[in-house]
Amino acid sequence: MPAGPARHSSGFTLVELVLVLVVAGVLAGVAVPRLMSQDAWRTRGAAIEVRAALRHAQQLAVSKNREVCVSLAATQVQLTLNPLANPGGACSVDIQRPGSSDAYRVVLPAGVALVPAGAVRFDARGRPQPDVSQSWTLGGSQTVNLEAGTGYVQ
Repeated sequence: MPAGPARHSSGFTLVELVLVLVVAGVLAGVAVPRLMSQDAWRTRGAAIEVRAALRHAQQLAVSKNREVCVSLAATQVQLTLNPLANPGGACSVDIQRPGSSDAYRVVLPAGVALVPAGAVRFDARGRPQPDVSQSWTLGGSQTVNLEAGTGYVQ
């Protein structure tokens, strides 16, 4: 009697399934811890906020025709205004956040420090004082740069 048509079974062999599970396990063991770490995201977000604060201070100095001071500490950044028209006076007036009555302060997340601490003044033309390029590092990995002369923040 002739043999019937050969059957072809579809599907995966046990070896193929085990191999796929092993590869998926290795990838999960390597990738998941990297995705779960929030430190890099916090540091990057803090750098973005510091850059935004510096840009806002510069724009405000030009629009108000007054000096704006930026105090950069290890754990926070604060913006204040010189209420007098003469340069070099005390920056004694807190700047408010847009759309809020809160003082403009950027509080850095825990574990993210700004180095070195310092201060910058933007004159009425938006130029930084002192007129030198400056650089700050956040969390050891993100850099904020302020260009001399123009006050360009990057």
